[in-house]
Amino acid sequence: MGKGPTLGGGINIASLNDLRKALDPQVRKAAFKGFLDKIQEIPQLTPEREISVEALRESLKRFHGTKVPLSYFPGSVVRSPCANKFGYMTPLAVRNATKLPFNLGTQTLLGQLGTAMGNPAAAAGADSTIPAGYTYFGQFVDHDVTFDTSSSLDAPTDATTINNMRSPSLELDSLYGQGPALDAFLYNFPSAGPPSAIKMQLGSNQPSGPGGPGGPGGGGGMQIQTDFDVPRVVNPLNPALSTNTAIIGDPRNDENLIVSQFHQSMLKFHNGVVDSLVVAGFPGDIFTEAKRIVTHHYQWAVVHDFLKRVCGNAAVTAALASVIAAPNSAFSMPVEFAVGAYRYGHSQIRNQYWLSAAQINASLKDVFDFIRNPRIPLMSNWVVDMNAFFPTGIPVAIFNMAKKIDSVLAAGLNTLPGFPPAMASLATRNLRRGLALGLPSGQGVAGHFGIPAMTAAQLTSGLPAAEVAILNSSGALLLTKTPLWYYCLREAAVLQAGNQLGPVGGRIVAETFVRMLKRDPTSFLNVSGGFTPFLPTLPSTPAGQFTVADIVHFAGVTMP
Repeated sequence: MGKGPTLGGGINIASLNDLRKALDPQVRKAAFKGFLDKIQEIPQLTPEREISVEALRESLKRFHGTKVPLSYFPGSVVRSPCANKFGYMTPLAVRNATKLPFNLGTQTLLGQLGTAMGNPAAAAGADSTIPAGYTYFGQFVDHDVTFDTSSSLDAPTDATTINNMRSPSLELDSLYGQGPALDAFLYNFPSAGPPSAIKMQLGSNQPSGPGGPGGPGGGGGMQIQTDFDVPRVVNPLNPALSTNTAIIGDPRNDENLIVSQFHQSMLKFHNGVVDSLVVAGFPGDIFTEAKRIVTHHYQWAVVHDFLKRVCGNAAVTAALASVIAAPNSAFSMPVEFAVGAYRYGHSQIRNQYWLSAAQINASLKDVFDFIRNPRIPLMSNWVVDMNAFFPTGIPVAIFNMAKKIDSVLAAGLNTLPGFPPAMASLATRNLRRGLALGLPSGQGVAGHFGIPAMTAAQLTSGLPAAEVAILNSSGALLLTKTPLWYYCLREAAVLQAGNQLGPVGGRIVAETFVRMLKRDPTSFLNVSGGFTPFLPTLPSTPAGQFTVADIVHFAGVTMP
């Protein structure tokens, strides 16, 4: 029997037609229908997770409270018995005795309290003594050590079952990813010179006029910036198909303009250290040494600058002296920290910011909108002047201070886009998450620490009458079992005038960070012979110190 006609490559035309069948939409539809008819259990998206997946779109890019299925992550990361988990700092007995009851009445009460905390009439609180940049540095640090993608607001959950999708080691995996061998797309490999002088990729700006730092010349010194953005996914042949998704180690660091610009500063910080090692003629692996230098200086700044501002010198000193954690010892990220005390920063967010001499009164909405399509890659006149956020000593017209740590949140945080009205309040979501995870009350943690608990009079001091009424309702439930996050905010406001955390909040935060660093055998606290910062600093920085302001200055983002 003779063969049918063939194509030039030897493929039989009849066979070619058979190949085309697999591409036919109707054939594919029939195949999938047959497959789906046999499935006995179809994976479902809960309403919360459906909203969360929708929020991952570039146009929304909302990561606060997003809960995606664990199947979106590599199975080995989730299923391994060595996987990072959340946990508790307090004993089960303390939690059971002091936590709020999980029921509809408590959920409703917390919703009322959350709404009151974001009431626009109460959102004009005073400034604190902490520069506003530390609010967003704190967010950057949080993204370096915690990432809860799976806990729910709607059901009681044991924190020990929740995966932490970040390494709790302050090792900057949110910056470096899995390193240049596995995440090569994050890196710029040298075309000449030492092959290990590997830098971080940088992005480009849309030209739209001068912006960013003006230096000593003020607004007149601003330039049209060209490399003050994180790298992004761009299709040069068909720009309409460009998603502009940030190519960075943690997508949450592109959630708002200020944290994105700080991440970009950290990229340049690494690159500056690489350049310095090359100039110095370093004979070893330049990337490895640069990463070590960057990480140790960053960790130093976390402890000796950031934590001392937020927790106070005494709390940090006590934690360094009292916390015992052997290298590589077991650790679970305590939710008393991640869902309680460390969320203090939400209360420090401003409604308006002086971003630069080009953007003198940007709203909180602008801070989110101008890091999203169609305004990205970042427009050059929206580059942030870090001198207005960290005390570099370089003058600016207005220096942004963080709002006081108290129970008042910026009005914009009461209407998060992409969530149903009942759950669009960040304060409500924080309170409900603490309830679902069974956090102990603020009074319970105070008792566990041996710290005198705040009285009802202290907890209600200076509050609006409507908020006091909520606290006194249901038999004053929220005054006897005060949600830990809210307790830490009130403790800071009443006992520390809103300028730092109080004794409970400060201890939780300081001890958690110190424990993470002590158990990491490569951290600056475990350097043989001790570690002293050596990178050049600002004139205002005392000898032997290194601050976040020194990071941005060394990165070269404080001058035009």
